[in-house]
Amino acid sequence: MPKIVATKEDWIRKGVAYFVEGGVEALSIERMARELGCSKSSFYWYFGNRDEFIESIVYDWAVRTTEDVISQSLTREPIDDQIKQALRRLFADAGDDDFRLHLRKLGLQVPPYATLLSALEAKQMDFLRSLLQERGESSAAARRKSSIIYHFYLGWHERNKFNADAGHGAEDPVETILLTVVGLREPIHRA
Repeated sequence: MPKIVATKEDWIRKGVAYFVEGGVEALSIERMARELGCSKSSFYWYFGNRDEFIESIVYDWAVRTTEDVISQSLTREPIDDQIKQALRRLFADAGDDDFRLHLRKLGLQVPPYATLLSALEAKQMDFLRSLLQERGESSAAARRKSSIIYHFYLGWHERNKFNADAGHGAEDPVETILLTVVGLREPIHRA
């Protein structure tokens, strides 16, 4: 039988999934190794220790939920479409957003993680602010609206994370934001 080799990316993906479920307490190397079909030594091949692993999964999550969302939302399309795209990507990632909750808890014990999360949240709100300003909002109004949007997102996630029907038949949170906060005059139409 061929030996199964887990890649660094396999470990990180598995770590992100477990972190979403239970934070650092859920990161059992033995259990992840068993699920990946490899030995614990595979883990230590890629990561010097558990702290290094946590740094890697936090970095992966940060890139996916901030850098990738921003870069994929910047297009040559009209600004309203860019805003819709950014909001769709933000709400599409809500499935793993208990990561943010557990990172906030970890930040209470390890201050650099609190600093990182604050910086990521500021970057996300600043990106939304820049899109709203490009749409014609004043700097102050765009800053307030980006904060409202972000905090709405956090509350929406918390309220809907256990609801399997969130987004199916329920009011579309992106449309709600576009109509009430951004100020679009008519509902968006999905293709």
